[in-house]
Amino acid sequence: MVKVLNIVFGIGIAVVVFILILLGIQAFYPVPVYADYCNESMNNPVPIVGFESCMDNMTVGECRTAMKSNEIKVDNCWQDFDKANKSYNRNFFIIASIFGVILILIAFFLMNITNISAGVACSGIVLIVYAFMRGWESTDDKLKFAVGLVIAAIVIALTVVVNKKLAKD
Repeated sequence: MVKVLNIVFGIGIAVVVFILILLGIQAFYPVPVYADYCNESMNNPVPIVGFESCMDNMTVGECRTAMKSNEIKVDNCWQDFDKANKSYNRNFFIIASIFGVILILIAFFLMNITNISAGVACSGIVLIVYAFMRGWESTDDKLKFAVGLVIAAIVIALTVVVNKKLAKD
């Protein structure tokens, strides 16, 4: 029964710490909002997609100009938001990876309390995986490789130390 409770509490700690870190990042580094990059009319633009969408009193030239103008506004709006979102995802990747490594290091120092250590380590690993998924398209491959290399070295080194300690016990 004690082992089952340890597993349940370990999983609970992993989930709670993971969500807590995500909420903390969002609280202090909020995700870009589309409405901040586009005026209110661009949030729900009424597309002019064909001549039938134009007003009756417009000429064909005025209608074409209105359609082109609308396309340009929507494209510019989306491009600004997309650029900000990519920058956010790259920064999120770095921030979440750092927090993930910190959690893994904390877990190492809590080794004597197995369920807490396992829960904190799991939340750190899941946070790192989530960071890679979130920043995959927005982060330079060399940066992803460098961060992944550092994380792998830390995790492998800590695992070797843990295994040596457990072998002595």
